[in-house]
Parts: sequence; C-alpha cells; structure tokens
Amino acid sequence: MEDAELIETFDESEEQEKLSFKERSKSFGQRMKRRLPQFTIVSLIGFGINTLAVYLTEIIINKYWPSLADQYITIGNVNLFSYSIIGFIALTLGIGAATTSNFLLNKFWTFKEAKSENFFLQFLKYGLVGGSGAILKYFLTSGLNGLFSLVIVQEKHSLIPSTMIAFIITVLWNFLWNEIWTFSVSEKTPDEPIVVPPDMDFCDLTVISPTFNENENVGQLMEVITEKYANVKLIIADDGSKDGTREQVREFNARNPNVSLLDREQEEIHGLTISVIDAIKRVQTPYYVVMDCDFQHPPEKAGEIAVKLREGFHFVIGERDEIPDWPFKRRLISWGAKTIGKFSLWIHRSATCTDVMSGLFGGETEYSKMIIENHPKGFRPKGYKIMFELLKHSKKKETTVSRVGYVFNPRVRGESKISSKHIFEFLKSAFP
Repeated sequence: MEDAELIETFDESEEQEKLSFKERSKSFGQRMKRRLPQFTIVSLIGFGINTLAVYLTEIIINKYWPSLADQYITIGNVNLFSYSIIGFIALTLGIGAATTSNFLLNKFWTFKEAKSENFFLQFLKYGLVGGSGAILKYFLTSGLNGLFSLVIVQEKHSLIPSTMIAFIITVLWNFLWNEIWTFSVSEKTPDEPIVVPPDMDFCDLTVISPTFNENENVGQLMEVITEKYANVKLIIADDGSKDGTREQVREFNARNPNVSLLDREQEEIHGLTISVIDAIKRVQTPYYVVMDCDFQHPPEKAGEIAVKLREGFHFVIGERDEIPDWPFKRRLISWGAKTIGKFSLWIHRSATCTDVMSGLFGGETEYSKMIIENHPKGFRPKGYKIMFELLKHSKKKETTVSRVGYVFNPRVRGESKISSKHIFEFLKSAFP
C-alpha cells in the first residue's frame, strides 16, 4: 500500500513538473511576443543613431582636423585597425551613442517591469551583452558570408543575406541575455482584489474633482460619489466654467453640505495643477483622492484607493492596466510622456510608479501639504499632471507608493481639455 502511495505521489509530482514547465514555456513565449518586437525596434533605432553619429563625426573632424585622415593607430609599424584615427573616433562615438540610447529605451520601455537595480551596474551589464553580441555578429557574418559566397559570386551580394541572418540571431541573443541577466525581469503577479467593506465609513476621505465646463458630467458624479461612499467629502475645484457647472454644485451643496465648490473664476492663474493644489490645501480629512469628472476614472476605484491609504502609504496611484479604443497617435504620445516622466523622476531621485502620467491618485493629506509648502515655486500651475509633480518633489527613500489598477474608460460626454500647451507645460515640469 505504501509503495502504491509512493508511486502515486511520484506521478503527481512529475505531472506538476510537466505542468510547471508548460506554464514557464507559455510565460516565456508571451514575454517574447510582447517585448521582442519592442527590443527589435530599439535595435533598429540604435542602428540609425550609430550611422548618423558616425557620419556627423566624420564630417566634423574632416572639416576641423583633416590631417587625422592620414593617421592610424599603430604599434611599431603595424596598424591596429584598417581605418584612420577619424574612423576610429567616429566608430567609437557611434557605438557609445547607440548603446546609451538603446539602454535608456530598453530600460524605460521594453523592460519597464525590471527590478530596481544600480543604474550604472545595469548599464555595464548592458554594455557587456552588447559587446558579446557585436563579437557574435562579426563571426556569424564572416562565417555565413563564406558559405553564401560558394553560391553567390559577388561578395557585396553574399553579404546581404549573411548580414540579415546575423542581425536576427544577434537581436535574439541580446534580448535573451538582457531579459535574464541585465534587467532580470520578473512577471507581474496579479493584484490581490481590494475589498471595500459595504458598511465602510468614509468620513476620513475627501474626493477632489477639478472641472472646467463639465455641466454634462458633474451632476452624475456628485450623485455617484455621495451615494457610494458614506460621509465622504467632495470638493469640485472649478476653474471658471461658463456652462452652468458651478450652479449645479451650489444647488447640490444646499442638499448635501459634504459637497463643496471651490470657485476659482476670479483667480489670476488658471490650470488643472493649481486647481488641485488649492483643493488639497482646503482638505480637512486625513486622506484625499483626485479623479476626473468625466468618468474616465471609475468612481469605484476611489474606495479601493482609500483602503490602501489606510494601510499607511503616502500615495496610491491609479495605474491604467488597459486603455481601450485609443488611437495609435494617442498611445505614442502617452508612451513618450511616460518615458520622459520616468527619466525625470530618476534624475531627481524621486519616488516613482509605473504609470507616471495617471490623473487618478490618492494621498495622505498632511504629507502632500508638506510637499506643497516646501516647494512653493516647484509646480507648474498651468500644467495637468499634478501627481507627477508631487512625486517629483517626494524623496524616493522617504516616500511609500502603492497602486490600484483600473481600465481607463472612454469619455462619454463632453470634450477633452488636453492641448499642445499642456504637453509643453509637462516638458517644462519634467526638465525645469
């Protein structure tokens, strides 16, 4: 009987190993499918940057130091390289420029889920992988060219398939080593569901919603928030609406004093950032949540953020796990802004998160007020990414940040207020 049980246990263990192997293989395949195209795009960008840097360097040096064209790096009477000093300098700068750009793009885009590690150590690892890839590509190109030259007489023609195959193999080689070693990417585990008790009292929470001409949305938002969250406070920070938004809020306030209007019509400076800052200064509860009025931020996430704030986090970010129906142009702009934002936060050694461009977030009131008071001129009042600016002024080692995932809903009513001037304000905020 014991032998039978032992055999059965062994069979179950073997089956689990097979299943685990299948799961690991499937996970690896998914990672390849998702990140390899990005890595390939970055590699092609690097090739373009390398070519441009080499070309420009040769033009500049030939113009100002033409004598270097006839000089070579030698040991005794032997030339170390087949190209002159100009070619050596141009090639070195080209490789350096391409390696740096590829590293940054891969760190903040392709492998954005990578574990936090010393920046320069990661860069060194990336350089070693790139160097090994260059050596591999050289030998592959030479070997394949020898094979193709047996059937293709002209060398310039045999080099084409040799170079293409060598490039593909090298990209795979570099991707695998960077995935496993340089960035040590760990798969995101699904978030545990955040349970908001149905009888939870939200007297310690204030919801802030900045508005400008949101007459079509503000009424429904006030109804939903006050019905869903018992004793919650709601501040509508209006920046001078002309469509009846403020009048709706005043009427609602007469029925429910927990809803108040912050009327900024007469203020000298207008903008989303300054509207939210003014509202935070007025918050009297321990915690607050900032969310849009247009229902692109699901109202039910305010409760989840409140639960996480009560656990002791300074900030809880609503991160967009899914954005349906966004056109390619909008996704491209968002990706560029995220990359710039993360790079800026890294430069400032600030607290960070995955979705630095999110407009849905919550915070510990006193901590946020302290940041605002300590940096009176550190915010772009006409900007539209207040959460990014709060993080920028938060010290990484002293600030705790958590997340709540959500689906970014399409706007049902009204029009988006984002314009090119907001993008310009963000760039000035990222690199003041």
